Amino acid sequence: MRLPNKPPSRSEIQDFLSGKPSINVEELRPYIEIINSDYMHWDEIGIDPRFKNIDLKLLWAVVDINRAFSAKNISINGITLRYVQTPFIEKMLHDLDTRIGGKIEIKGQILDTPLQNKYLVNSLMEEAIASSQLEGAATTRVVAKKMLRENRKPQTHSEKMILNNYITMRFIKEHPVQNQKLSIDFIKEIHKLIAKDTLGKKEYEGAFRTDNEVKVFARDDPFQVIHNPPDYQIIEKLMLEVCNFINTESESYYLHPFVKAMVLHYMIGYIHPFNDGNGRTARALFYWYLITQRYDYLEYIAVSTAINNAKGQYARAYLFTETDNNDITYFIKFNLRALNLAVQSFETYVGKTREENKKIFEAIRKNPKLNIRQADILFNLSKNERPLVIAEMQKIYNITYQTARSDLLELERQDYLHKILKGKQFVFLLNKKKCLG
Repeated sequence: MRLPNKPPSRSEIQDFLSGKPSINVEELRPYIEIINSDYMHWDEIGIDPRFKNIDLKLLWAVVDINRAFSAKNISINGITLRYVQTPFIEKMLHDLDTRIGGKIEIKGQILDTPLQNKYLVNSLMEEAIASSQLEGAATTRVVAKKMLRENRKPQTHSEKMILNNYITMRFIKEHPVQNQKLSIDFIKEIHKLIAKDTLGKKEYEGAFRTDNEVKVFARDDPFQVIHNPPDYQIIEKLMLEVCNFINTESESYYLHPFVKAMVLHYMIGYIHPFNDGNGRTARALFYWYLITQRYDYLEYIAVSTAINNAKGQYARAYLFTETDNNDITYFIKFNLRALNLAVQSFETYVGKTREENKKIFEAIRKNPKLNIRQADILFNLSKNERPLVIAEMQKIYNITYQTARSDLLELERQDYLHKILKGKQFVFLLNKKKCLG
């Protein structure tokens, strides 16, 4: 990938301005507004035709000074991040607060706990798959979901990555502790779950790196180094500072929980404390922190799917931040957009299920012997005819094996399903002659 051009340094800007007798800011104002409305990077300005006949150094000098005055500085053991809360960010934070903080009417739309469980399990799978694909897992989404639903043992390194991610996300969402403190031990525990049997050396799991051999390379060029992480000898100090940042509120300014979660995400990627699995750990901790801050509905949102669909922009958000004096506003802007897309996707998904849910409940009204899981699974099998095993039923609805077995055997007894023995397990097939109603 092409590395972004670095903006002029502060000393270059000072030298440049010292040679200017006066600056007509009003003349530049329309261009400044364009840059600030989307918080553009120097690299973007240089290739944008709207600025073709403008003195770019002068324009950037005014923009940079303005940002410096508006910024909140976040200091983490010698690393200072600059954050500017733009009107776009303010609006996005408010919108996400109202939507993730309680406006996604899960109970009103999905109507019943078994279906809530189904949608939650589905989002866990989507997040696990996308987060692993971001770090190179080559398994397709369809094959990966089939593996997870059927409880099949992973057969490849990629499938093992996805399974580990799924187990980690389940651990985070099944053990939420409100206002839980972040600790190095907890970060290592999350990494150990994510990295199990995937790093080549067992001692790498849940352990900080002990050398400087780890580099971040461009996805499309394995020889192009795009980030050299900090020296391994200061990892412990840096990570302690990250924990302190997450666990305490600044006395001089307030940071929204979404912003703090994104700073945590960025810092894990920047420090790169582990030999591998840093990205998956960062995204898992992003979820963990927001769930501890009572953004409960975030567990239904697969944010990594949106990020995975914009991998190039994700990498550039890191690079824009690092090349512009650690201005994390670029990274926050990208992640807020990705989170917004993920929420929109879920809202659309919920909307589409309304009519399906009406049909499911109508089927139960006509046949009170069906429970909601049975009606739902029949409806889905009628749309997508395929064999079903007990373990998959168990995984889809997050129920015990015995409950899943009883559900399916009852459907066979009512002649909705045929049961055949395949190897050592029963496989259930839809009886096409008997309709759901």
